[in-house]
Amino acid sequence: MKETEEKQQKAAQQFEAALQEHHFPSKEVYNQAKMNEQDQQKVKKEIDSFKEERTSLNRNVEELQKELKEKERVDVSTLDEQLKQLKNAYEIAFEKWKLSERHYKDTGRLKKDITDTEKKVLEKEEELRTITDLYDVVRGQNHQKISFERYLQIDYLEQIIGAANQRLKRLSNGQFYLMRSDRQESHGRQSGLALDVYDAYTGQTRDVKTLSGGEKFNASLCLALGMSDVIQSFQGSISIDTMFIDEGFGTLDEESLNKAIDTLVELQQSGRMIGVISHVQELKTVFPAVLEVKKTKAGSSTTSFITK
Repeated sequence: MKETEEKQQKAAQQFEAALQEHHFPSKEVYNQAKMNEQDQQKVKKEIDSFKEERTSLNRNVEELQKELKEKERVDVSTLDEQLKQLKNAYEIAFEKWKLSERHYKDTGRLKKDITDTEKKVLEKEEELRTITDLYDVVRGQNHQKISFERYLQIDYLEQIIGAANQRLKRLSNGQFYLMRSDRQESHGRQSGLALDVYDAYTGQTRDVKTLSGGEKFNASLCLALGMSDVIQSFQGSISIDTMFIDEGFGTLDEESLNKAIDTLVELQQSGRMIGVISHVQELKTVFPAVLEVKKTKAGSSTTSFITK
């Protein structure tokens, strides 16, 4: 019992010393600060976990110390500067890449637009080519140098030539035959309306300009009469009842003059009125009515009708 009391006394002293050591002013304060068993277990687990983690970290530190034993410490500030420069370079490169990406997308859209536009241009060019070819045909820009208007005129001219040859054959005793020439005109002029004449006596074809004065007059007279016939045949409501011929008879020989007069008389007998302006005396005896014009010395002129 005495020993137990001594142990109790000693324990009480140790308790008091511990209170003072840990700054507890009284036993009551200690009891208030004392944790319950559940909290103590929780703290104990945290302490054990901390110890285990500390032990693991100590082992890691020892291993890292062994690895870094023969290595020198690097100046981090230099690396920080390099890192900063690399970051700046990365940002610049990233901005360039983003800009390039935008340019790529814009280029893709532009390429598509160009492709679509090119397709439309090709279609329009094809249409233009067709229209241009048609326009060239119409305006005579072709190997024959014949426009659409000239093409229609050629059709009428060939009909006029056909009608004219019916009279020219008789006036020329079958020697001359008018033909449309296919020769190309020079200096970019339209072709297709030139005239040639076939000479049955020589068997050759030559330019109508090579005819003599009288021959040329007969050809012109026949063409004029042929044109009159063709116009009246196409336009039924049009009737050419009057025709005037100015000069030309003086270039004809007697036989040609008689044949030309016979042609005009036939036209007059068919119902047309033929007027001839000429100085040839023989014509005055042919026509039933003559308007004679005489010049006076005073510079004026007098007119008089002579009928038969």
